[in-house]
Amino acid sequence: MHKLLVSMDTFSSGKASGILKVIQDNKSFIVPFILLTTYLITLIGVYGNAGLFLNINSYNSKFADHFFFYITDLGDGFVPYLLVVILLWVSFRESLTFLTATLIISILVTVLKRHYFPEFYRPVVYFEFTEVLRLVPAYDPPLLYTFPSGHTATAYSVFFYLSVLSKNRYLKFILFCMAALVSFSRIYLSAHFPFDVVAGSCIAVSIIILVYYFSRRIKSSWLDRKIAFKPKISTREQPL
Repeated sequence: MHKLLVSMDTFSSGKASGILKVIQDNKSFIVPFILLTTYLITLIGVYGNAGLFLNINSYNSKFADHFFFYITDLGDGFVPYLLVVILLWVSFRESLTFLTATLIISILVTVLKRHYFPEFYRPVVYFEFTEVLRLVPAYDPPLLYTFPSGHTATAYSVFFYLSVLSKNRYLKFILFCMAALVSFSRIYLSAHFPFDVVAGSCIAVSIIILVYYFSRRIKSSWLDRKIAFKPKISTREQPL
């Protein structure tokens, strides 16, 4: 019994230290993420979810309209699967790890949107009879299934996983900024409320950390292989 308890304690501490190491190695992404999330939650507490949205909606410019109109596409559903393919040239482990995380995030976000919070409407419907929203020209905001933000979850999963693979702390911070800009674009474009964005980002970062940790526990030489094209060079003499 004593041996069993010791082994369980060892496993638990090893698991914690492994997850903490992932966090420690990516503090240039995670620290500003925590600060931004805390700041947004504080503002939501002060102004309310709808009030903060209206406050943000009152600020706009032509440059911001164009910038956020295009950058929001980095949160489209095809982006993570494009990264899954690219990672095949890094290693099968990284590609399958990110694919697993993507599927879990996608399923979780869809279930929450459509089965647990289907009555949560997007800003355009929520304020239909009470407020006149300023909408970005040429962008048609969705109407239903607002919580949590799928685009935000996608952006944070992609950029955070790239951060995990990177060794450069400055690049990690830049990747965080990219994810944050995509998430803010969802509010600016009147596609989501601030708390939708907070939830989507937290889901993505948490799932990436857990899936990445458990993927390192799997020992397989095949997983560490990658796609490599090696051109065949013939050594036979060509006839004159």
